[in-house]
Order: sequence, then structure tokens, then C-alpha cells
Amino acid sequence: MLAMESPPRPRLRVLISGAGIAGPALALWLSRINPSVLECDITIVERSQKLRASGHQIDLRDQGIPIMKKMGLEEAVRARLVREPGLQLLNRKGKVRAYLEANTSGKGSQGFTSEYEIMRGDLCEILYQATKDAPHVRYIFGCSVESFTQDEARGTVRVRFSGSGGGEGVPKGEKEFDLLVGADGVGSRIRHAMLGGGDAGKDAFKPINYPAALFTVPAQDGDTLAATMLHLPGRRLIMTRKDQPDSVRVFMGFVGKDPELDEVLKSGTMAEKKQMWVSKFTDDAETTWQLPRYLGALLNSPMADDLYTLAMGQVKMDTWSKGRVVLLGDAGYCASPVSGLGVTISFAGAYVLGGEIARACGNSATPAANIPIALAAYERELRPFIKDAQVLPPGYPGFMVPASKWGIKVLHSIAWLITTTKIHRLAMMFASEKKGGWKVPEYKEFET
Repeated sequence: MLAMESPPRPRLRVLISGAGIAGPALALWLSRINPSVLECDITIVERSQKLRASGHQIDLRDQGIPIMKKMGLEEAVRARLVREPGLQLLNRKGKVRAYLEANTSGKGSQGFTSEYEIMRGDLCEILYQATKDAPHVRYIFGCSVESFTQDEARGTVRVRFSGSGGGEGVPKGEKEFDLLVGADGVGSRIRHAMLGGGDAGKDAFKPINYPAALFTVPAQDGDTLAATMLHLPGRRLIMTRKDQPDSVRVFMGFVGKDPELDEVLKSGTMAEKKQMWVSKFTDDAETTWQLPRYLGALLNSPMADDLYTLAMGQVKMDTWSKGRVVLLGDAGYCASPVSGLGVTISFAGAYVLGGEIARACGNSATPAANIPIALAAYERELRPFIKDAQVLPPGYPGFMVPASKWGIKVLHSIAWLITTTKIHRLAMMFASEKKGGWKVPEYKEFET
């Protein structure tokens, strides 16, 4: 008598909202699960009409580095690295007051400049190329989640979409998935809906009262490859980074509350936003190194039309999931740009979520039934790391962005002493390269 073949296990249907960094990173891990353990059908929707391969310089550090290597991306990432040798602190005349070089030894902790500095758009492109042709992975651009409901009886999420859908069109009617992942950034629509909409959906974002602007200006002869940081009284900061031969990226920010600025950032035109930022720095333009150049370019250079403004803050939540909807990366636990850990926590979150899905749902005749177990394990494993990552440096931003000329001189003096005595080198070499005590777990369910 012939043995009956067991029916094939159903694939796990996963919808990811957001094709930035965290979403494609998760898609990569889900596609790397050994097919004898679990197979997934992965759909990634992105409201932009095409991959948003733009943005400013970001970095990878701490536990994110070994995870990136596990992803098999080290060669591709190294080929796109920004060659930034370190950070220099300048006074208003442009004189270097302190210089902190990058730690490129491959050992110890990273300084301000990481060994892995890369443009956001380049990293997005690397992740897209690594996943777009992976088995059972589908991208839909010009498409976003309009609404969703959870069917507890069936153990599914029903989703409606909106948008133009790029070349293939938006899925019509309701579509059913086993899991919806919100990887749509700090202003996550998925998080807002998951928490019930209205004010309840906004309370997870905790501002640190540090508005900022990032834009591009034309390069000039003499522009350094090192990052530059220049402080001005009134808790204002200007920083530049030269990541391309023909351009310089400029960061302008200040610490404090400014309702007028908040209103312009929320609803103003591009011209109004530019003029508002110029007004915050124009009183020092004639006495500050390069400031007239940056303000003039912000108003007049087409390059500066990439102006991106943000109110920095953190996303803090008691739980990152509800039913079969889960948040990933900045959508669930943004540590704020000043932490320097945005990419790292996105990579860590994607790795752990993918691993726990593989562990809980794999080798099961009904893999979708174990999604709640996977989400609970994801939170249990990752939360200690996120808790550590969201602890900002001591005195930040107050001490690091002084209010007075005297405070700036004190900051420069401390930085000069540290760099002159080489204390920072010893600290970087002997400090752990890991944030907190979290160890990257191993998941045998991934293919090697």
C-alpha cells in the first residue's frame, strides 16, 4: 500500500508597508528561510511611484554590523561607502578646535564617523536589488494601505489599498494576509491606525524639541571630506558632510520649542520653509564661516530643493503589535536621528522578526496560527536592545548644543583635551562595539 503524501504546507502571506530600509531588510530575511521549514509570499507596498533612492548620509554601527554581514551585504555596502575620515569642530572663524578621527580598525566602538558611512539612497538600492528577484517577493510602487481590519475568527488581516499602483495597478477590493508589517517610518500610518487613530495614534511619538533641516549645496574648492560641526549661541548647530564630488550636505538645527517654525514645517510651502530656516540663522551670517554661502544656496540653488525638515523625537510604545499587525523599525521604536542607530535598529528588528517568524511558524501544517507566538517572541527578544538604544548620550542635547558663547568655548575645550590626549582612541579601541548587553541571536532556520 502506497503511503499518502502529505499536502504542501501553506505559504505565510506577509504584507509589508514601506520600501525604505526596515521593510526590504525583513523581506530579505523572510526569503532566506529554508524552504523546507517555511515559505512566505511577501508583498511590499510603497506609496512613492518608484524606489526613493535619495536622502542624506546614514551609518551602520554596533550590532547592526554583524547583522549586515549575515545578510551577505558587506561587499555591496563597502563598495558604496562614503569616505569620511572623521569629525572636526570649528569655531565661527572656521578654525579647527578639535578633530575626532573615525575608527576604521574593525575593532571596538565607533566614533561620530562610523566605519560604515553610506548614503541612504545607496543602502535602499542595495536592499532593493537583493530582494526584488527573490522567490515570492513582490514590490508594488505607487500603492499604500488605505485601511485594514482584523478577522479574529479566520486569523487574518483584510487590507484595502489606494494609489495609482505604478505599472501594475493597485490591488482591487479587500486582500487577505496572515501578517501586516508597518515599516513606514516615524510618522507611520499603520501605527496610527493600529492605535485607534485620532490623538491616540499620535501619542507614541515623543519629541525632543530639536527641529532640523537637511539640504544640499554645490561644492567648492577646499571643501573637506571630514564632517564639520559649528555651534552658534542660542543652541544652534550647523553641520556639513561631503559625500559627493559636486555637492555638500548641510544640516541646520536648534534645540528649543518654536511654535511658528512648527506651523511652517507642518503646512508651509517649500519657499516658506526655506525662508523660515534662513531667518533662524541670518543674524550670524556676516560673522560666521561659510554661513552666507549655505543660506544663499538654500534660497537660490536648485540643489537645495531637496530640503528635508523634521522635528526629531522618539517612538515609544508599550507593545509593537496588535493581533496580526506589527511595527518594525522607526515606525515602532525610532531612537531619533541623534542616536546614530536608525539603520542598526532597523536591521536588528528585521532580523529578529524574521527569525522569530521562522522559529514559531516553521515546520507547522498551519504556520499562520503561530503568528501571535512569533510576535511575542520578537518583542521579548528585541525590547532590551531598543531600551538601551533609546537612551540618549548624557547631557544631550543641552550640553552638546550650548546656549552661550561661553558654553561653546567649554565644549570646544573639553573636545580639544580629549582629542589631544588621545583618550577617545583608547575608549573606542577597548569599548564594546555592541550597544548595551544585547547579543545578536542565532536562527538556524535561515539558509546559510
